[in-house]
Amino acid sequence: MRDHTPHQGGTDDESDAPEVSSSHLTPLGAGPLVTGVAVGFVFGWLFRGAADGLGLAGPVSWIQAAGLWFLAVLLGGVAVVTARAVRRRDVTLDAQRMVNRLVLARAAALSGALLAGGYAGYALTWLDSHPDLVLARVGVGLVAAAGGVAVLVTGKWLERACRVPKDDSHP
Repeated sequence: MRDHTPHQGGTDDESDAPEVSSSHLTPLGAGPLVTGVAVGFVFGWLFRGAADGLGLAGPVSWIQAAGLWFLAVLLGGVAVVTARAVRRRDVTLDAQRMVNRLVLARAAALSGALLAGGYAGYALTWLDSHPDLVLARVGVGLVAAAGGVAVLVTGKWLERACRVPKDDSHP
């Protein structure tokens, strides 16, 4: 039997190894996502005052809104490909690739929540403005916020696609 007490002047290689836990990852719950939307909303609401104070132009444009929707489409495509790979029995899944996709899914869901709240908060600050600005700023802001929601939803979809059924003997 090997002694696992620390040695003076050196380290025990076995005691420095990380412990492997038998716990499983659980899907990202609603709590962090709702918190992300709320934090994003507050920052989006406060951003307009800061931007006006610094004399900055409105930072929301159709390019950002289109970029979020494009990202959501890409994530959806990755989710479809991932779900098909998980269901196929004749394909060996690369563990590192699946972990990367899971990390991407969780990051996308959290980022989508923050962006959706931020763009919505920013858009709603323009409701008391000139009618021309309301349509332009609020409209673009809400389309961008919807793009953030789309990124959140497709991130969750990808996260679900990464799950291997319990009864599966997939390697």
